Amino acid sequence: MREVIETTRPIAVLDAHRLTDRAAARLADAASVLVLLSRDALFDATERFQEIAPELEIVDGGLVRGEVREAIVRAAELDCVLLAVPPPPRRRRFLHLAVNGAIDAADAGHPTVAVLVMRDHEVAGDVAVFSNTGEASGYGLAFALEIAMRRGVDVARILPKKGLYVRRTAEVGHKADVEAGQRGVKVRYRKVANPLETVLRGQYTLAVHSVLDVIGRRSTRAEPGAPARLQRDANVDAVLWLLRFFRGDVLLVGDAVRLRSSAGTRAAEPVD
Repeated sequence: MREVIETTRPIAVLDAHRLTDRAAARLADAASVLVLLSRDALFDATERFQEIAPELEIVDGGLVRGEVREAIVRAAELDCVLLAVPPPPRRRRFLHLAVNGAIDAADAGHPTVAVLVMRDHEVAGDVAVFSNTGEASGYGLAFALEIAMRRGVDVARILPKKGLYVRRTAEVGHKADVEAGQRGVKVRYRKVANPLETVLRGQYTLAVHSVLDVIGRRSTRAEPGAPARLQRDANVDAVLWLLRFFRGDVLLVGDAVRLRSSAGTRAAEPVD
């Protein structure tokens, strides 16, 4: 079985021309191959990354006519499990489309696609991976350990004091734990009353949160392929809070996310 944690990996990036120089440099250091996706045919970031990292292989991933939803699916098709994006101007809409993209990728047989929202400047601190509900992702832990290894910091695993701790794709997380230990990455465990609040108040370079199955519905009147309308969900809401208030980078991990029926529940929340 191939290693879960990679020193560098193929990374797709959407609208790289909107990244700051510091964010672009962080991305180049982490990539073995950089796949450039763009929503605007007028912008090409190839020369920019060639100046930053002359030896880095850069691939033109083409024009994405939709938004982050289509970019996630395109990244998965190109064997990139990590998609980097600049901070979104409309957080709720971005998250709505990102979760739908993760659902589309899972439906197409791709087990996970993580979306890395890169802030303009890197924040000092460890990598935080957490769950407010007790449900967690083995892929989420694997990405947290991998990025911590690259940045030379530790991982803080922050769990709720109450509730049953359940991890999806536990075998991935276990293997990542073993590999990280071999590479000297340290993991600190904390159990707190409110993991989200702890992360928002803490000093961390990156916050990792998984989106597992979500409740929503697809309108029978909408065109085929229209995004599902999502209801309030603890995992989705936590990422929305991170996008709004967390100062460091945010990693959204779609762990084989599936859309659950909203039958018998209240109406789906509108997206602004």
